[in-house]
Amino acid sequence: MVIGSWTHSVSSSKAVESFNVASQYFKKHGAVGASIGSLIGKDNGLFVTSIGFENWSHFGDFDDKISNDEQWGKDMDPYFSETKWETMNFYEPLIHNMESDAGVKPVFAQWMFFHQDMNMIQERGEIFIKAWMDAGATGGSVGRMIGKDDGSYGFAVRFNTMKEYGAAQDKLNGEEFFSNHRDFLDAIDWRGFTLMRILETTWD
Repeated sequence: MVIGSWTHSVSSSKAVESFNVASQYFKKHGAVGASIGSLIGKDNGLFVTSIGFENWSHFGDFDDKISNDEQWGKDMDPYFSETKWETMNFYEPLIHNMESDAGVKPVFAQWMFFHQDMNMIQERGEIFIKAWMDAGATGGSVGRMIGKDDGSYGFAVRFNTMKEYGAAQDKLNGEEFFSNHRDFLDAIDWRGFTLMRILETTWD
C-alpha cells in the first residue's frame, strides 16, 4: 500500500465540503479509500487529505486519470482557489496492523522521526504497536515517508475517540513502558507530533 497525504489550509466551512466533492472523483478513478482530518500539534490548524493506493503503479494510473478529467478541474477550482497547499508526502508502511473500522471517524496520534537502524525500527515498531493496542488503540502502523519529509519515518496509532488515546497515553506513561526502550528512543531524531481527528472518510 501507498498513502498520499496533502496538508493544506482552507476555511473550516469549506474543508469537508470540498472533500465530499473530491472524494467522488477519488472513487471514480480507483482510489482504495480517502479521508480528511484536522490536525493539532506540529501542523496545528491545518487539514490533511489522504488517499490510499495499492502500489506506485496504481497511484500513477490514478494521477493520470484525474489530471485529465476536465470536470474534476471545473468542480474543484472554486475550492482550490481558497486552498493553500503546505506539504505533500507519500507513506509506505513497513508494519501495518489496522483492521477495517468502517462507520467510525477515528483519531490518530502520529510521530515523525529518524533512526538509522531499519531493523530496530521494525523490531521495536512491532513491540510499540502491540503495546498501544493492548492499551486501547484499534490499530498501528510504522513506515517510511517520501516527499517533503523524505528520509523520515512515521509511527501512528488509531483510536475511536481522543479520550481513548489519552487513557492509553496515561497507561503507558504510568507503566514506564517507554523507559524500558530508552536505548531505542534516545537514538531517535524527533521531527514532529500531531493528533488528527478524521472529519470524513470513504475507507471501508
